[in-house]
Amino acid sequence: MLSAFISLLLPPRCAACRAPSLPADPFCEPCAATLVECPPGCAVCGLPVDFHSEVLALKARRCPRCAGHPPAFARAHAPWLFGGALAEGIHRLKYGRAYGVARPLGRLLASTGAPMADLIAPIPLHKKRLRERGFDQALLLARTLSSAWKLPLEPRLLRRIRETRPQVGLDTRAREANVRGAFLSAKHAQGKRVLLVDDVLTTGATAAACARALKEAGARRVEVLALARAI
Repeated sequence: MLSAFISLLLPPRCAACRAPSLPADPFCEPCAATLVECPPGCAVCGLPVDFHSEVLALKARRCPRCAGHPPAFARAHAPWLFGGALAEGIHRLKYGRAYGVARPLGRLLASTGAPMADLIAPIPLHKKRLRERGFDQALLLARTLSSAWKLPLEPRLLRRIRETRPQVGLDTRAREANVRGAFLSAKHAQGKRVLLVDDVLTTGATAAACARALKEAGARRVEVLALARAI
């Protein structure tokens, strides 16, 4: 009853262009048409690859990087490519302080199906960045996933103990060096299957650094889930 009354006062709007949309949909029909599913990729990091190349011969369809230097996470996945309305919605959430966008985007991500996990943890911001921004977009997404999948949310499982420069513009090696040793996991990660949540997955360097901290704390398995893959 209350939700219906709120819908009358505040009808649902598209997360990208703010046009009217259906209650169950984060985007209006034209914006939804811009979503592009992430093509098949590496079974570990999820990076889209050409399987008609030498990668086809690798065990478990791993990209050359994951075959030679496996990351600490077991799998990283993003259902859609970063672009179009999805990129606009994420940008509005992160930089436009459109907090209300987090719930429909989180529901969209939840619709892809729950992974095998014991708990959900967001990839954390450094406390300085958190003060500047005023919120953690990964935590907002993780809250919706936790509610949809009935999985415990552990927002303080990971801490970013060292401030890092923005990853934008850095190549893979520079990204890895930038976040190396930047995270610390709480001890109650021991024996747990942890799902790490973020908004955008690029090289996976930040996710790998988080997963490494969790594994060092005794986590049994770490998976990574993000809304979009930037390539």
